[in-house]
Amino acid sequence: MQKMVTAISVYMMGVLYLTLSLAQTQLIEVKAENTLEKMLNYLKDKSSLNFQANIAEDLVFSNGQKIQIGAIANVKVRRPDKLNIDYQGDRNHVRFYFDGKTFTMEGLTNKVYANFLPPSDVDNINRLVNQIGEKLNITLPLGEIISTDNDLESIKQRSTSGIYVGESLVNGIICHHLAFTQDNLDWQIWIEKGEQPLPRKLVITYKQAPSSPQYSAILSNWNFDPISAQDPVFSFQPSTDADKIDFLIVEPE
Repeated sequence: MQKMVTAISVYMMGVLYLTLSLAQTQLIEVKAENTLEKMLNYLKDKSSLNFQANIAEDLVFSNGQKIQIGAIANVKVRRPDKLNIDYQGDRNHVRFYFDGKTFTMEGLTNKVYANFLPPSDVDNINRLVNQIGEKLNITLPLGEIISTDNDLESIKQRSTSGIYVGESLVNGIICHHLAFTQDNLDWQIWIEKGEQPLPRKLVITYKQAPSSPQYSAILSNWNFDPISAQDPVFSFQPSTDADKIDFLIVEPE
């Protein structure tokens, strides 16, 4: 009996060790990794980006009921340091500007705007996305798509699994469907099949939030024609009836 108990204990320790080892290993399928890397490299090489996103996201009420709201975002980027996003949603109409020095958020619904002058080393869109997230608690629409430092290695470090689901259609376009998990969220991406591996759809599930709300975006109208650094769309000019307000700066704990 003692030998049997000892054998069972050793076996259970082995199972526990194997389980912990698997939990600590990033299980990302090769096909999923290669497909994602191809998309990231394709976008990284583009100096100018212009696309549209049809966005839907869940609002969760205190009783657990989920309501979906929508928005259309028109994104124009000239790397490394110019940005304009026009976000017209069910609840508000907002524009974001970055001219390489100043970040501005304009609320057209309420006719207000606020400027944020980031530190001098925030001289590109990648650092801007991180800075306004940390200092202003603002998530830039589709920031994970336009930021070139969201590379394969950083994604792999955050991911606990990644699989190639298969092929499916997004607006009539054949796409590779990938699905990834992280500690705090799950996300899926549909990447166009062929020589232009464009992201065509993105779905994020915030699994640690109450009722696990989702955010989805269908991306279309991609255009990589060069955009001038002097394009006035990147420079904010307040309207005469707009009021200037201040951002609430998030202090480090």
